[in-house]
Amino acid sequence: MNKDKRHGFTLIELLVVIAIIAILMAILMPALQRVKEQAREITCRANLRQYGIAQTLYLDDNDSRYPSAWISLVGTEYPYAGYQRYCRWHDPRYPPEGPFWFYLKNPKAHLCPTFKGLAKNQGQLHPSHDKTIPVIPQYSYSMNAYLGSKRGDLSGYCEIDANGRGGIYKISEITRSKSDVFFFAEENMWRRDGCEVVLNDNALCPDNRDWFATFHSTSSGNLNSGTCNVVFVDAHVDEVRSALKENPDDNTEKEFAMFEKYGWPHKQAFQ
Repeated sequence: MNKDKRHGFTLIELLVVIAIIAILMAILMPALQRVKEQAREITCRANLRQYGIAQTLYLDDNDSRYPSAWISLVGTEYPYAGYQRYCRWHDPRYPPEGPFWFYLKNPKAHLCPTFKGLAKNQGQLHPSHDKTIPVIPQYSYSMNAYLGSKRGDLSGYCEIDANGRGGIYKISEITRSKSDVFFFAEENMWRRDGCEVVLNDNALCPDNRDWFATFHSTSSGNLNSGTCNVVFVDAHVDEVRSALKENPDDNTEKEFAMFEKYGWPHKQAFQ
């Protein structure tokens, strides 16, 4: 009487199956990574939409006057004498307590998920890092330095033009289209060519000092090649590219051949 004989997989068959699985993984992993990054970007933009809504609430409560960009999220840049402010964004010992912070009840709204992931391997590489301060990101967005101070910052260091135009105090003083002036944007935590000043406070100075981030939608893993998420004064959110190119001598997309885009709050061009 013949009995059915059952055979196991041969070594060759197992190797073929393993090879097929490896090929499928190689095909699927980049796609999965793209999907995960897209989800992180969606979360980041949702955060900034909350910033746009909180802007309206804050202005309603403060006579339409913006907070100083430098202390919008943190009450002070220097918790103690000699403090290294480049570490302020990742120092859990001093939680943010600035006037605008509390208009966003969810602390997660202050931190881009992509930035949070990068902080794990890039955080300690920022300029003047104090190794005694743990890298636990608290926030990743910076306010337009031209908002909240007539001359751009507390010491009047931001550029003013020949007619004395610079920063503003109130939203009514913005004469440029409110859809063309950014409110909060992302900054890199690392240097790149043409950009020595990185995320070190709450203010993004678009007068050729600070520049938009470049770590979204990057190509070939180059963190300087991507885009930035921005919320504008009219509360809409968009993805933009920094005007600072990998060739720092390329001024083709700089406003007035010197500024980061969307920073200048006036209808009349910088003179």
